[in-house]
Amino acid sequence: FAEKTVRAIWDNTEHGRVKEILVVDDGSKPPLRTLISAELLNGGPGVAPMRIIRHERTMGLISAKKSGGDAAKGDVIVFFDCHISPRPGWEQAFFKQMQRAGDHRTVVVPTITSLDPDTWKEIPNGANGKSCYVLWNTDFTWLSRPGRDVPLMSGGLLAMSRRWWQETEGYDEHMVAWGGENIDQSIRTWLCGGRIEVAAGAYVAHMWRDPKNPKTSLKYPIPTRDVMRNKARATKAWFGEFAQKAFTFPEYEAFTQKGESLGDMSNFERLQQKLQCKPFTHYLQRFSYVYFDTGLIPLEVFQIREKKTGLCLERIPADQQPHTVALAYCGGGDGGGPIPELQLWHLGNRDRSRDGGPCCSGIMNWNFLQCMDAVGVGSKVKTFECEIQGGAQNQFFAFEHIGEEPGQLLWRPKKQNPGQGEACLATVQPKGGDARVVPVQQCQSRIEADGDQQLQMADGHSVPARFRLRNTHQIDSVETCGLAVGADGSDSTSGFQLAFQKCDPRDEGQIFHAKKMLNGLQIRVGDTDNCLDSVGGTQVLVYPCYEESVQNYNQAWQIRDNRLIWEGRGHSVCIDFAALAQKGNRRSGLFGLQTCTPKPGQRLRRESQNEDGTFLFKDVDSGDCLVRSGKDQLSIGLCGAGERWKEHPEAEQVQHVASGLCIDAGVNEQNPVLYPCHKPRASRKQRFKVVDEPGWIQMQGTWGDNG
Repeated sequence: FAEKTVRAIWDNTEHGRVKEILVVDDGSKPPLRTLISAELLNGGPGVAPMRIIRHERTMGLISAKKSGGDAAKGDVIVFFDCHISPRPGWEQAFFKQMQRAGDHRTVVVPTITSLDPDTWKEIPNGANGKSCYVLWNTDFTWLSRPGRDVPLMSGGLLAMSRRWWQETEGYDEHMVAWGGENIDQSIRTWLCGGRIEVAAGAYVAHMWRDPKNPKTSLKYPIPTRDVMRNKARATKAWFGEFAQKAFTFPEYEAFTQKGESLGDMSNFERLQQKLQCKPFTHYLQRFSYVYFDTGLIPLEVFQIREKKTGLCLERIPADQQPHTVALAYCGGGDGGGPIPELQLWHLGNRDRSRDGGPCCSGIMNWNFLQCMDAVGVGSKVKTFECEIQGGAQNQFFAFEHIGEEPGQLLWRPKKQNPGQGEACLATVQPKGGDARVVPVQQCQSRIEADGDQQLQMADGHSVPARFRLRNTHQIDSVETCGLAVGADGSDSTSGFQLAFQKCDPRDEGQIFHAKKMLNGLQIRVGDTDNCLDSVGGTQVLVYPCYEESVQNYNQAWQIRDNRLIWEGRGHSVCIDFAALAQKGNRRSGLFGLQTCTPKPGQRLRRESQNEDGTFLFKDVDSGDCLVRSGKDQLSIGLCGAGERWKEHPEAEQVQHVASGLCIDAGVNEQNPVLYPCHKPRASRKQRFKVVDEPGWIQMQGTWGDNG
């Protein structure tokens, strides 16, 4: 990769512009010099002027970049990752942008495109990015619709004058390995008199990590603790009073609660004095369109309570996007205890329909870059990464205000008609059953016409243009009808699936619309823009409607004998009702993990404390105690001497004294169990603490749920 990168730079750069190409070998084994071709090592006319700088021991990316920057001899220092290929003309674009402001303090970045590691060519129409922005936990992500100015560099591809490198003293000498240096370098540039700009016309293809391609896999470990220390150093140095906010996030508790040192910070203090650097508020004001106009600095945060049930909206974290939104007991209030951040929301994302694009056009989850998102009427509301620049229509949400009180939560509100929208947030009626395809002779579902409009088919028979799909299966003595509901998983192209619910003559979502296509009927579902698709007669999907010219016969259905039928390749199937698969319920009386709220089931108080620090966990509502059940289960049972507990704050564990086992979140982090105590300190799944009011045994927070 190193040699390919050197050759790609040389081949795509005007040779007279290149002083030298430095390759930093960070303790590679065997040394990189033994792997590079003799032609590059020996040099000569027409050969890239390469020089290798070697660390005899691995010091990490930041030290490698600092060694390269300090050793550079050219007037301009360009930093490239060792797996890139630039487009011709990149250096001219860099120079032009660096000269725009008329001084030496402009740092530039290219548009970063995608590199094919097999051909070492740019991938057409691949992923690309230019600019990032930093979040309050000092993580960072790409900024959509960036302008010329770059709030934060991704860090791997940039250029600056050697004079500015020396004046700003390069990278923090106390940062170790990898991570955080781009935050430090970006903010010190903006606060200390410089600027960062996108070099218009400069494109550099970069190899991204691809789990399907071993060539791109990571070849060195990432020391997480060092990464967090690096980011904490950058935060402490540049965020000023706003560092207090960043350090409330769980990933920094090693430095805020456990006494781990950030190291010597005097180099930052000296630099800030030397360059007369501005405070962090200057950065926030400079990029007000990132922080104020997007709601990342909100005016207020709030819970969203559903009036009928009294429950609150809560984000249910998942390992991957999207996350679920559900109703749960409201935290805080009269019952005591803090409000869980999963229930805290605020307005967010720019409103592009207004002059200047101020805030706000959506609803954002507090402290986490997740916004309410819906793909269509009838779909489930979930959360997805916020498109803070206001370009995602799926994330358009607004409150309908009735007097001073908020009313409905509108989706895609109509700006010209305040208080109206394409839809509003509503509780979901439970599914009565799923939909499946079965042989025609087994089908129990029937077509029921809605209205008198008919379609004349080629063989002369007529079929209804609007109809319900009714099944004899009943819920509360009411038959069920087919409709599109929000898909349970993230693998649905349309965001919908076909299901059965109680028939409701008022529900337009239960109306199917037929249109003649391919000697059959294309069936549009409810008020969506999606159609029924048979997937070759194997299942039924709610899928984007195809034009007839595509000739997708999976969407060509027949209506015969009041049945909805698909025919193909010698077999016929019919859409029918399928009973819901039974989910494994928790066994009665056992405990699970849920959001901490002051409600029955979460009021376990310490009682009968002894001098040795042991106690009983008494359930306020039943009068019984938390006990060991069977080998490793937790349940409510009779209080007794064998059911005493002890909290170990230093180890962050809660221990069942008689068994010597500790409370553990379990394999799925949903059903806590008793498990041998981790030594010397608890790992994530055993990090619990006792909160006496309102009476919680609380799992310590992580970056995913912020506690």
